[in-house]
Amino acid sequence: MSPSKPGRNDPCPCGSGKKYKACHAAEDRAKAAPPPSAAPAHPLKQDLEAAMALLGDADVSRLSGALEHLGVLLAGAGPQPGLRYDEKAFSEHVGQALAKLAAEEGLDAMEARNRLRVGVVRELGTRSFQEKLGAGLLAQAARSGRTSEERRALSVGALLATAAKKTGRVRPEDNPVLDVVFDVQFREWSQKHAEVVRKYEALIAGMEPEALTPEAAEALRKAEAGELDALVKHVQADPALVERISREAKERAQRVEAKLRDPATPSVFSPEEELWLTCSLWEPLRAMKSPPGDAQGRREVIAALLRAVKVAVDPDFLEGMLERLRAGAKDAAADEPTREWLTDAAIAFEAEPARLVLAALLTARQEARGRSAEEMVALADLKALPAWTPEQLEPYRQLLEKEGRAQGADRIRRAQDWLREHPVKLDAEG
Repeated sequence: MSPSKPGRNDPCPCGSGKKYKACHAAEDRAKAAPPPSAAPAHPLKQDLEAAMALLGDADVSRLSGALEHLGVLLAGAGPQPGLRYDEKAFSEHVGQALAKLAAEEGLDAMEARNRLRVGVVRELGTRSFQEKLGAGLLAQAARSGRTSEERRALSVGALLATAAKKTGRVRPEDNPVLDVVFDVQFREWSQKHAEVVRKYEALIAGMEPEALTPEAAEALRKAEAGELDALVKHVQADPALVERISREAKERAQRVEAKLRDPATPSVFSPEEELWLTCSLWEPLRAMKSPPGDAQGRREVIAALLRAVKVAVDPDFLEGMLERLRAGAKDAAADEPTREWLTDAAIAFEAEPARLVLAALLTARQEARGRSAEEMVALADLKALPAWTPEQLEPYRQLLEKEGRAQGADRIRRAQDWLREHPVKLDAEG
């Protein structure tokens, strides 16, 4: 070939006898064109690759752990479009399905739950919903402040949510990420309905039976028998009652927060709960002490703290705390004001757990006290250390086991697991 570039209508240098434009012109232009620029890497590329490896891992326990963590993150994020099934459709389906299941005799609880789950994901876990779920999980993973473990769990969920679109062979009831969404939303649905019942019962506790309307009395009777939908519909149908319940809830929360600020009020936490919160919230609370100067930075610090509180106050933590408050409210040895305060606290903490736990952490004047002299000494020794490690919490965990406090020992075990990934170095302010 000639080193000089021929004209379009010149004979092609290859000797074919054709004009250059009809022979090698296009090939030469392609060779001379600059190489296409590489597409920018996905910001979650490494996390998605780690999630893919996890999905292909023969050890399914690691995948189960990631899905369990995903459930915690979804619960902490709260109901958001794309991260939950349609609220109205979910409520209607669950209410109708539970009514049918309750009418069947001899139905095993596990079988009933499985039938409920399958019915929900088949009806509501559509291809469109799965695509929105995948996009929503990726958006959650991309939020600033996420740990690598959190990003990996969210990426696993996003990949599973888009599996049906890519393969076309995954049935909704066989997709584990749809089960995770169901579990989280069903717990929220149950808590919401139970909360309405408790608020209503607290509202009418001082009323005489004859003061209730026939409709209210019948709805309450059904709720006490386990049929919550009737009471929820009755409350929602009466705007004045809804307003009154909301006002009562707000006033109750204000009373509880004022009591928490009283120096004489004992801690609402047990020692093991306080230690767990100290470990899991150490870094977000430290960030709050020296927030960035710009408004956006401060908002991100506050948002990170709220997310951390929602994750720390898991269902076991909340149930143990509420059980203790309710038991204190029924303690005949306590005086009437104390029992009233504990009743208020139990209702308020159940209605708004994250906000009230944060209020207790930031405003309470007293720390949790040990339940025995030996436990008080162990706690004092822990608080005198400059740093906490899993090994340093082990004597306290063993003490709780020896004293028969299995739940407390398990909570300390969780704190030890947390410290293995998130070491806590105490300072003078701590």
